[in-house]
Amino acid sequence: MFRRVTLLAGCCLLSAGQVSAQILTEQQALARMRAEYPHVQVLRLTVRELEADVRERTVLTNPIVSYTREDTGLTADDFLLVSQEFSSWGRRRLLGEAAGRLVDAAEAGVEADLLAVETNLRLVFTDLLEAQEQVRSLEAGMIQLRALVTVLRQREEEGEGPRFDRLRVEREEADVETDLAVAQIGRRMAQARLVAFFAPGIDPEGLSAAGNLGARRALSDTTSLRARALERRSDYRALTLHVARWETERRAADRLRLPAALLTGGMKRADSSGAGDIGYAVTAALSVPVFDRGQVQVARADAGRARVEAERRALAARIAADVSAAHAAAIRYRDLADRYRAVSVERATELVTIVTAAYEEGEYGILELLDARRVTLRAQLRLLELSAAARRAAIDLDRAVGEEMTP
Repeated sequence: MFRRVTLLAGCCLLSAGQVSAQILTEQQALARMRAEYPHVQVLRLTVRELEADVRERTVLTNPIVSYTREDTGLTADDFLLVSQEFSSWGRRRLLGEAAGRLVDAAEAGVEADLLAVETNLRLVFTDLLEAQEQVRSLEAGMIQLRALVTVLRQREEEGEGPRFDRLRVEREEADVETDLAVAQIGRRMAQARLVAFFAPGIDPEGLSAAGNLGARRALSDTTSLRARALERRSDYRALTLHVARWETERRAADRLRLPAALLTGGMKRADSSGAGDIGYAVTAALSVPVFDRGQVQVARADAGRARVEAERRALAARIAADVSAAHAAAIRYRDLADRYRAVSVERATELVTIVTAAYEEGEYGILELLDARRVTLRAQLRLLELSAAARRAAIDLDRAVGEEMTP
């Protein structure tokens, strides 16, 4: 009878929980974030804005059109001239290369920012998975306790069971019900935080996370992961591009030591004693680098390169430390969850089976039965905590290596 009541209550609760739920996998959530999250659009527009800014450095200066009239009374000369300045010795090409590397570095920086957003979403998704599993475990515990209360109330009414047993189970039921309410609050908070990554208008309470909290994948050794991180980390690649940019900037600044050309050409009309002649005028000029030889630009490029090199070395050291720490945490949490499942959860489940059978036979009292169920429920919840911690550590490892979970 006890098992039949438990099964019926479980079916009713499961049916009620499946109403109008929007289920998302982690990959689906990431795809929606990249398509809908406003901050992603802001990052991409930032790169486009920078592209427009750096194009100014490679545009030729506008030509100057001038008209001059010289009149000495007997003679009048009219000049219509066009002047164009040319940069020295391929400097504009070098500035274009530097600008291109600056844009590439900005794009790499955007990818690093997107990885941070992606990591935050995955952590929130893990919080929702954990909260959902906690609610399920506590709901299952509530089902069992309510079924037991029903049986004990019936026995009490028939005079076959003491009132103490029912009151003690109801007291346990109140504790589990409170824990369930707390877990439901945590689930709603995780739902609201996950919805914040999507376009407005989604009902948080109708959102559910699909997936296995204890899902695993193989982990490489620390040495290979550190090397892979230096290849994949977008922020490290951005600094490498900045180094190349400042090197090109210095080469462009060196060109300022050489003279720049100014060409002027046009038409000349000479009017003398009523007779007019038309000819041409050509002028070639060079700017002599006496005062400004690019020394300021060279110093700035050298300082910028030195600064970025120092930042890159510091980031490389931090990446190595982050990868090692995240890898150790992922391995240890995973092993700890596996060991706890084998040592505590499986044995607790076996304990409940033994105590339940002994209680139905009258060998154990209600306190032993409640203690066994409480131990089992707490073991299940503790395993969920360890599994969630292992999953978060794996996400931290992905972030440290620069692995993008792009759909």
